[in-house]
Order: sequence, then structure tokens, then C-alpha cells
Amino acid sequence: MDSKLALDKTATIKVDYKRLMADLEAIEPLISIFPKLESLTKLGPNAFEWKLKPIGAMGVSHAVHYAATYEVDKANGKLNFKGKEGVGNATLSGCFEFHDKGGEVAVEIQINGQLRDIKVPMLLKAATPGFIKTMFEGIVDRFIEKIGEKYAR
Repeated sequence: MDSKLALDKTATIKVDYKRLMADLEAIEPLISIFPKLESLTKLGPNAFEWKLKPIGAMGVSHAVHYAATYEVDKANGKLNFKGKEGVGNATLSGCFEFHDKGGEVAVEIQINGQLRDIKVPMLLKAATPGFIKTMFEGIVDRFIEKIGEKYAR
């Protein structure tokens, strides 16, 4: 089964914006704290292959595997990424955006894409897209928490 994924998350966290921007520019130190990350392989300048540990419950599990190229816009606190076709079982694109609010940082995360070859029992197929979105929202929430922990003031 294939499933589309569209997430938009926002939060405000107390972090050191300058330290966060240094890692945004380097890319890997920031994305390497993403929850469920099993491996992150550099494919070239600003390109990485991701393998996540299986995500799921109740008979639905998917180990997301994809690659993306990244573009840093440090002046605007943005890290855009575009999925590379033909790598793994997903194509994900989006943006991590950070805005300095004087002692706090507003975080906006958008992720869009397609997950492919999800093994799902027949009886759960109708509920699977909503379930997947809920699972990914939890992972992105945890990613925001980990940013807060790593870059705390």
C-alpha cells in the first residue's frame, strides 16, 4: 500500500538561535537528531540518505528509507529539502524554518510526500493513512523537543 503524507507543525521553543543556525548551515548535526533515525548517509554536497527504524503499531509498521537534497537559507532560518526519486520506499520534501523571537525561536516544519510499499493487513487499509499521519506527527513533535534539548539556552 502507498500513502501520501502532509504535515505542518509549529511550536515555540527556548533555544540559542545562533547555535541552531550554525548547525542549520552544516545540516547534518541538526537532521541527525531526528527520532527513529537508524542511519544517515552523506551522498554528496547537501544530500543525505535516511533510514528510519520501523514506525508503527497494531500490525502496521514501516521503516522509511529515502534520500533528499538540502538547500540552506541561513539569512531566513530555512532548511528546504527535496526528495530524490528512486531511493528507498519514500519520497519526502519540505522545509524546517526557524524564526528568532528574542529569547525564543518559532519553529515551522512542513513535510510532504509519498510512502510506498507499506505492509498493511487488509482490515486496516482504510484507517492506515490517518494512523500514519498521527505517528509522523508524534515523531516530528519529538524532533522539536530534541531541538529544544540540544540547543537550550
